[in-house]
Amino acid sequence: MRISRTAAVLLLIFAPAACGRHAEQPPTAGDQPILVIENYSGLAPAAERFALPGYVLLADGTALSRAEDQGIVLSATRRRLSTDQIHEVYGGAARANLFRSHEYRQDAILDASAMVIRITSTKGSYQTVVVQPDTREGGARGRVVDFASGVLEAGSPDGVYAPDRVAAIVVGDSDDTADVRPWPLAVPADKMPGFPARPCLIVSGAGVRPLLDGARTATFHTRWSSGDRPLSLRVRPLLPYEHDCADLTS
Repeated sequence: MRISRTAAVLLLIFAPAACGRHAEQPPTAGDQPILVIENYSGLAPAAERFALPGYVLLADGTALSRAEDQGIVLSATRRRLSTDQIHEVYGGAARANLFRSHEYRQDAILDASAMVIRITSTKGSYQTVVVQPDTREGGARGRVVDFASGVLEAGSPDGVYAPDRVAAIVVGDSDDTADVRPWPLAVPADKMPGFPARPCLIVSGAGVRPLLDGARTATFHTRWSSGDRPLSLRVRPLLPYEHDCADLTS
């Protein structure tokens, strides 16, 4: 009997271990992510270096998945995993052979995309890279790709991620004047930390809501006037383990 690809993916993640819990156990404390999945495009625009990870799992069972942008605001949804569900995810990771660092190459492809999975257990941290991943693949590469797809369904929905701190990032300048708006920050662009190479400002407290409200009505073509040059902005939520702009590209 043949089973569908979707069923096979879910079986990889949620199948019970044959002999109790596997050797690699998830950390149960700490503020750092225990599982991160990132997807990199081959020819990504400069703004992508500040992108949210595709998926993050924290030790407390909070999972965050990248969602559609809201205007120029990067967004994420939340899911909640129980302790048993976290162990099921780690069982799926073991079956996908993620508890040893490995890179699955595609040497013949220039500017290829890549999927990077970083997972931490009580024994150590591991990184798996799949160059040019394809959901139709089988074998060892396919098991990794299936794991990354299936883990998105682990746990139960827990709403939209609502950050209390965000980063406002200048991602370029432009002569486009079709939609130019007043500068939305208390600090002008040339006074932002990182100017001129990577201007980035952390906004917290009462400043978050008005910034998000305005940014969600903007588009990637919107420019913001600071000084004599219209600038392009992105607004990115800080994840629970991120503290400043340096964390966004580390």
